[in-house]
Amino acid sequence: MIHAQRSRVLVGRVWKFGDNIDTDVITPADTTCFGLGDAEEIRILKENAFRSIRPGFYRLVRPGDMLVAGRNFGLGSHREQANTALVSLGFSVVIAESIARIFFRNSVAIGFHAIQVPGITTNVEEGDELRVDLERWRLQNLTNGKETAIEPYSELVQRIIESGGIVEVLKARIEADRKQGKFATRI
Repeated sequence: MIHAQRSRVLVGRVWKFGDNIDTDVITPADTTCFGLGDAEEIRILKENAFRSIRPGFYRLVRPGDMLVAGRNFGLGSHREQANTALVSLGFSVVIAESIARIFFRNSVAIGFHAIQVPGITTNVEEGDELRVDLERWRLQNLTNGKETAIEPYSELVQRIIESGGIVEVLKARIEADRKQGKFATRI
């Protein structure tokens, strides 16, 4: 299984996209597998990410880079592979004017940051360096000096992301229950 970065302060280079980037653009349907998360599936997702609008994009992204987009990022089908592809590419966060609800929920489920910041595309250019402070809930463009507030996650969402996703939360809960004698077997 692939896990996202869980630092409280993220710094990275921006890759900028427009409005209505759907999951079929992120991970074309003909490249999705059965969600096993094995190395071959991850390689296929990564190498085909954004191929219809930026062929070979996977060769350009470095670990810690940030994806900034316009409105309605992640619309379309609800397959988690789109989120997994972004993590496998090395993105630390998606920051968009607005994010499709199911994309946001899938991001939380795998412990990946997806943040809505209205007006972000007017304050950021491709190649800019951003600092995202998830303790103070501030976003700073280190290239142009502009800074803006970020709406904090709910306490529950923050806990799930910081734990590495819903599977990790459930494993921890089951283990705690097992230690208290609530389960006879180990998962």
